[in-house]
Amino acid sequence: MADLRSSYMGIQLKNPIIVSSSHLTSSLDKILECDQAGAGAIVLKSLFEEQILADTKEDLEGVNLLAHADAMDFFQGMGKKKNLEEYLEILRDAKAKVSCPLIASLNCVTTGSWLNYADKLEEAGADALELNFFILPVNFKQNSEEIENRYMALYKEVQKRVKIPIAMKLGSYFSSLAQLAQKLSNAGVNGLVFFNRFYRPDININTMELKTGKILSEPIEISQTLHWTALLSGRVRADIASNTGIHDGEALIKVLLAGASAAQICSTLSKNGLSYISTMLKDLEIWMNKNNFPSVADFQGKLASENIDNPEFYERAQYIRAIAGLG
Repeated sequence: MADLRSSYMGIQLKNPIIVSSSHLTSSLDKILECDQAGAGAIVLKSLFEEQILADTKEDLEGVNLLAHADAMDFFQGMGKKKNLEEYLEILRDAKAKVSCPLIASLNCVTTGSWLNYADKLEEAGADALELNFFILPVNFKQNSEEIENRYMALYKEVQKRVKIPIAMKLGSYFSSLAQLAQKLSNAGVNGLVFFNRFYRPDININTMELKTGKILSEPIEISQTLHWTALLSGRVRADIASNTGIHDGEALIKVLLAGASAAQICSTLSKNGLSYISTMLKDLEIWMNKNNFPSVADFQGKLASENIDNPEFYERAQYIRAIAGLG
């Protein structure tokens, strides 16, 4: 039998599938269902900075959550005043009942006093902490270095407060993603999640109003995830969890070959049900047996940029071949 175990941020996983922060992980019952379905780890539904502030202010009027797809519940008018203690209670209860690691998630935009709550998540039993941090780069007076420095500052503030591993869930809107990933990794970030899938607005041309675009990802969106996983795997110290566009067992195998330590999934489970975890794992096991790989470690990163003879495949040379019709 193939060994499906994987290591992510120093945490041993029974398999490389992580259920990402979403409506699927928003309650104790749902977390238990994910565990029973065979998840290797579970990221709890993000606790928003605005929720922590609202815990004392009792007011979310005027809060702008439009940048984050993970804020779906807010758009539907749910969970606007989910008490912080309720979140911690869910985490405590889940830790006592599930067999897989639990990763708490903070969705944040500033480095305010609310960060004092990070250690409460550790105390409640979180095995790791995922920082879901994104600055929409629309300020004409703010350059790229200033934006990237805010990411670093946020990480350092959280690092002071907790001892558990910390992952940064990043978007792709950076002038030098590789440099930022390396800086974060060198500073001690344990995991990098590629990529955060942000809220995508649409326009209703009949009412001439803004509306919510598609929240769930599509399989085609794996391309960017796969590209950067392969480019950076092994070239940064942090482990990589691939996220977005991973919809089946084949996609899971691809990101592992590219060098991911784990795959975070949500959309495919929303479409196919939690039982689809076992389908994806079965496909992985069949493929491993067919190709004589006793364990995930035997092929993980086999096709990462640093491990192939023609790393330019992932870079400009392949792009030129494609547009010129040569490859």
